[in-house]
Amino acid sequence: MNLLFSRMIRAIKLDKTLFEEVINDPKTQGHSYWVVAILAMATGYGMFSRAGGTAVNIGLAVTFFAWYLWAFTIYYVSTYLFHAAPSRLDRKTVLRVMAFANAPGILRILGVFPSLPPYVFVLTTVWIIIAGAIGIKKVFNIEQMGKAVLICATTWLVVFVIQIFFMIMLFSVFGV
Repeated sequence: MNLLFSRMIRAIKLDKTLFEEVINDPKTQGHSYWVVAILAMATGYGMFSRAGGTAVNIGLAVTFFAWYLWAFTIYYVSTYLFHAAPSRLDRKTVLRVMAFANAPGILRILGVFPSLPPYVFVLTTVWIIIAGAIGIKKVFNIEQMGKAVLICATTWLVVFVIQIFFMIMLFSVFGV
């Protein structure tokens, strides 16, 4: 467990060597699921706690869905639209990298304070996109950081729109 938390802290600090480690070690797949689980709990409670238990559960489910969708969107956009060389990876590698890139999102738990949720969300989102760009720059051997940021930001925006639509559907179904 100490290794998991030390990796999460390294991801929050935007440690480039962490992403290299995650890329080269398929055994970190289990840790990646834990990172997203902790992120999902922090997001669920921080952003939706005032809306009730159903909203928290929806937040948990949608966070897992968004991580999965974002990782695969990045994989396909990078390989097929930007023709990045997928020399060192498979889709699971991108899942691992993007899980650790989401580590700054654990700060979304601060959203439990009434005036903070929008600010915390924006700050952590920018942080996550930067971490994701550092990670995919390593995964795809992208030379320009701007290109990596562009890939992460545009795919995040697409997934965010889908995520909002999914949340609206779930909130209307469950009456929250």
